[in-house]
Amino acid sequence: MRARLVELLRERARERRLRAAGARCAADGFEARVHAELAEELPDEDLGEDLADFLDRHQPGADPEADEELLERVREARDRIARGY
Repeated sequence: MRARLVELLRERARERRLRAAGARCAADGFEARVHAELAEELPDEDLGEDLADFLDRHQPGADPEADEELLERVREARDRIARGY
């Protein structure tokens, strides 16, 4: 009886780990998709891997209106990734 209970608990733990790994994979795939879409929209920008880093290191250019639009697009993408949809 005890051996069967231990086996059931191990099986449940394994299933939880698999579900968690699947969720992480889906989240990573979504983040990559959003990042790729943004890179496609802004081919001249070096976005790097982390959008928060891009926002931190971005230097304003000659056109403040274009800079604000760029930063807004990057913020929207970052927020979309954080929300997960």
